[in-house]
Amino acid sequence: MIRGKCRTFAENLKYMGITIISAKQFARNLKATIQKSGRLGFTEETANILDLASGKYAKFAKDDENNMLYLIIINNEEEEAFQIKLSSGYYYVPARLMFDMLGFDYRNNNIMFDLVRQFSLDEELQGQVFKMLPRINKRKEKDDEIENK
Repeated sequence: MIRGKCRTFAENLKYMGITIISAKQFARNLKATIQKSGRLGFTEETANILDLASGKYAKFAKDDENNMLYLIIINNEEEEAFQIKLSSGYYYVPARLMFDMLGFDYRNNNIMFDLVRQFSLDEELQGQVFKMLPRINKRKEKDDEIENK
């Protein structure tokens, strides 16, 4: 009891040093894909969850030690940020030159990223931070045939 009142279940857990991990945090599969044009495109569900809008910006950070790439969504324009754009109802980041510099072969491979929220880095990197976990698969011949027609 705390001064004449009973603790709630959540207060008891916190007092014991136990934190419940919410399934909501992991229920959604956030994805982004480097398109053949070099744009980083977002699924509709991801765009909604990230609350993307034409007035927002994206920065990227690379952890040189483990070669990990991070996406940082910010609300204000900054010199090192890319503007998030909208085309045909889908949001994208025009980052072709950056992906070229980083060595991503998006013309011959399907490169998709699972985005994992990194709350602990938000303050340090000044935005909503997501670790970009790559999944790379060779493009199917059918994709190449359609593009060459």
